[in-house]
Amino acid sequence: MKTEKTKAKNKSRVNFLYRTKYLPAYLAFIALYPFGLEDLPGELWCWIRGYEGLYQINNYGRIKSFPRKFTVNGIRIRKPLLSMSGYLQINLSKDHKAKYFMIHRLVAEAFVPNPQNKPQVKHKFGHKFDSYFGNLEWVTQSENQQHAVDTGLQKSGIDNSRAKLTKEDVRYIREHYKPHDTEFSGVALAKKFNVGCSTMRRVINGETYKNID
Repeated sequence: MKTEKTKAKNKSRVNFLYRTKYLPAYLAFIALYPFGLEDLPGELWCWIRGYEGLYQINNYGRIKSFPRKFTVNGIRIRKPLLSMSGYLQINLSKDHKAKYFMIHRLVAEAFVPNPQNKPQVKHKFGHKFDSYFGNLEWVTQSENQQHAVDTGLQKSGIDNSRAKLTKEDVRYIREHYKPHDTEFSGVALAKKFNVGCSTMRRVINGETYKNID
């Protein structure tokens, strides 16, 4: 049985590997990042909600920090950090408490309308480092997952290393599925193959495992 220390060590290793995977692209990105205070063409700034007077964000994803009492630092452009998932993040501090935020989400909250109150933000063109507001869109979780598959950010169906179903399983499900049947309904099949009902529904409807006839 794994100890808590072993679990923490394994998690740290996984996080390190994730960071290493995206590190070369991140270093190339930072080498060209505009840290000057001069505005870029079409750049618009606004205060970050909850951090008014401390930080501003613009429609490109650049973030300014402003001086506080008893500090000698002036206005400066903050350096984006690399998250474990390969997106850009930033840590903001207030009242001696620091918190990490995904930069693309901060941009969307400030510059991208969300009339349907959707919970997640996607990069339209799949570029994780591109936080420009025109590259962002509010989506549902299912819309975001499908977009990740469509853009190649996430494998789908049997190509996904975490897939629980084999090709034979999927073919069996689609051939035998019968609505409201005690043995072959979606609920019964989900229980038989030990997957969630929502997962089974997507398999039956062809929303996942699209590469299996």
